[in-house]
Amino acid sequence: MLDRTLAPEVKKISRVDFQKIEKRELDNGSQLAMLIAGNQPVIKLEVLFHQAGTIREQQRGSASMALRMLKEGTASYSSTAITNLFSKLGAYIEINPSFDHASLSIYCLDKHIPQILPILSEIIGSPSFDAGEWQLQQELQIAQLRLQNKRNNILASKQIRQEIFGAGHPYGRIISEQDLQVLKPAQLREFWNSNKNNFEVFLSGRPSDSTINSIQELFENRSFEAVSIENEFIDSVKSTFPSNQSVQASIRLGKRTLIKTDPDYIPLLITNHVLGGYFGSRLMKNIREDKGLTYGISSSLVPLQKESYWVLGAEVNIDNVELALAEINQEISRLADFDDVAELETAKRHMTGSFQSELNTPFSLMNRYKAVHLHGLDYSYYDRFFELLNSFSITDLKNTASQYLVGTHLEKVIIN
Repeated sequence: MLDRTLAPEVKKISRVDFQKIEKRELDNGSQLAMLIAGNQPVIKLEVLFHQAGTIREQQRGSASMALRMLKEGTASYSSTAITNLFSKLGAYIEINPSFDHASLSIYCLDKHIPQILPILSEIIGSPSFDAGEWQLQQELQIAQLRLQNKRNNILASKQIRQEIFGAGHPYGRIISEQDLQVLKPAQLREFWNSNKNNFEVFLSGRPSDSTINSIQELFENRSFEAVSIENEFIDSVKSTFPSNQSVQASIRLGKRTLIKTDPDYIPLLITNHVLGGYFGSRLMKNIREDKGLTYGISSSLVPLQKESYWVLGAEVNIDNVELALAEINQEISRLADFDDVAELETAKRHMTGSFQSELNTPFSLMNRYKAVHLHGLDYSYYDRFFELLNSFSITDLKNTASQYLVGTHLEKVIIN
């Protein structure tokens, strides 16, 4: 009989095996990556446009707003018709603008693909950028921006990027109401038409053979142009934010750091996990549990394609800002003298468990592929991750912390 008074044996995991993608090169040179798994006939079809990120835009806001306008009408379908049909089919369109690229995803039942693909083809190939629809979308996004700018945590996250990279750097730009107000449909159309032809397709879930064939036929018949354009960083006015007169302040500390392809990126990732990467981290134990200064505090690495940055965030009572900053700086400094073997092992086990927990759906398995592929890496990154994680020692942590965190200059933003 099972003795429930005894804790289960802890077993060390040296590696995690998971299903890999199948890749097809289409006739036009574009790529189709497939992750066929799961029991339900549900699929996610994602089209990623490598040149449609905000780093390519000449007018601030044109990249994200062009993407948002794609589902607001095409040559043959009005925005209402698109919305009604997708609602009827139980399908969903997801728009994901980002700094480096942009993507459009569709979640649906496999059986509805024949009805959805013709619309998707027009959404990508012939969006209308109708002036009336643009006015509605413009007003909506301005209203959402105003709401965001009333939240200290969002303002602080925006401003720390600007402090780290500079207002003229694409990663440091902040979109304002005025940027949205001056945009014209013609500018959105020009951006989209200039940047839509370098794309990649990701298909995950349980598609039928006919669905795979239909998707392959659709995209290999599209114009494809695999070009790489180096972005020119342009001067930009630095944005400042007025105080929201809140009793709670948002603290952000940050700096530029290693890109994902750097050999020291994984050691730094592990070191950061000990500092502020999970609920049992040093920052949480000190600032939240011991001092009671915040409900939550964390630090993380944000890997982008051209650059990366490290950021720490917390929300504290305005009267406790200086005390919180002092304790944060102390915890960073203490990493140089780290000596707790059990604490390091706990953090390493948490990283392993978190990795495993994110492999439970076809969609999450595809995300694991994209997380390395979009940085020019392959699955061998994960082999190296577990190799370093298992061998990572106290000496490794102290050396990594001393080189990349302890005593380095950190940009600071406090919004209240």
